[in-house]
Amino acid sequence: MSEILEHHEHAEHAAAHGNKGAALLIAILAALLAITEQQARHSEIRVSINGVFAADAWSQYQAKSTRQTIAGDLSQALAVIDPAGDPAISEKRLTLAKKLRDDSNRFATDPKDGKEAIMERAKEFEEVRNRSLEQSHSFDNASAALQLGIVLATASVITNSKLLVRFAMLMGGIGVALGVIGLTVPEMGAF
Repeated sequence: MSEILEHHEHAEHAAAHGNKGAALLIAILAALLAITEQQARHSEIRVSINGVFAADAWSQYQAKSTRQTIAGDLSQALAVIDPAGDPAISEKRLTLAKKLRDDSNRFATDPKDGKEAIMERAKEFEEVRNRSLEQSHSFDNASAALQLGIVLATASVITNSKLLVRFAMLMGGIGVALGVIGLTVPEMGAF
């Protein structure tokens, strides 16, 4: 009888120890889940912000393109008009045509605010937006794996199953790996 009681006490101790380990695993997975969900939210914010910045830059590019086209067309029109008579008016016309050509070139090539510079900024915003979107997907996948790990670890407490604890640890490891991938090479974790 004492052997049965002793065995029962060892079984209870082992179960309590196993439950403590599962509870600790749940706490760790929950902390990691909070981190990955926060990273996913930050990524989603970057997607929105950079999407707006890219759209604004492309709108500015379109406006510059329109102004460039109008200035170029007016310059060409002024170049073919030849008013007879007053040389002062003819000189003003040629000066205006040159200014319009210069404006057209500046709209295209100004290193700070020309179409080429605006296009580069827009593309940079799009790259950040796209990378952030991939990060968001990777962090969401990491969160899903961590949530599944928490569910499995919780079930292991109820059933006292070591197999479920192992699966919970596996899902936790997958979640951590996807979180690291989200930080480093998010295109690999976005599926």
